[in-house]
Amino acid sequence: MSTTAIEREFKEKVSEEVQLMAEGLGRFQVFTPFCFDDGDHLSIVLRQEGSRWVLSDEANTYMRLTYEIDEADLQRGTRQKIIDSVLSMYQVEDREGELLLDLSDGQYGNALFTFIQAILRITDVRYLSRERAYSTFMDDFRALLEEKVPSGRLTFDWFDSQHDPQGMYTVDCHINGMPQPLYIHALILQPHLRGLQ
Repeated sequence: MSTTAIEREFKEKVSEEVQLMAEGLGRFQVFTPFCFDDGDHLSIVLRQEGSRWVLSDEANTYMRLTYEIDEADLQRGTRQKIIDSVLSMYQVEDREGELLLDLSDGQYGNALFTFIQAILRITDVRYLSRERAYSTFMDDFRALLEEKVPSGRLTFDWFDSQHDPQGMYTVDCHINGMPQPLYIHALILQPHLRGLQ
């Protein structure tokens, strides 16, 4: 199949915005409209390996994950199980950190769609860290307040029933029994997430 036909199939199955750019013999950068959270586009290359064509991320996906998660943590526990499940589900090969999808069945458009889904699902393991950090932090936050303040003065997830009867604007903790009530919001700032894991 010619590269023009491959690009046409990519456009039909994935998006009209997909473009191929030649980068030497048997190698094309695949530009798609899909981005990571920071705005960078997915790194995808269509290249020839011997007699077969493959899609590759050239190890970009794992590299990006290691900005937030230690590499060793990607290779054990829940993260590893999630990644292995995604690789199996989408039939993507992990070759020493490089993600590859074989195109020998000729289904180029479907393969690109599948490869994009696999990359995005793998990068979702970052949210596992954030949810765990948030959950642990909130447990610690509550325990600290319960240790330092008499329980009768604490109300967690408080809202003003007079001005906000639906409870749309909650405060993590309201401490009463003082001339001026104290409202405490528990905040986690993104740059500190790595240290909270």
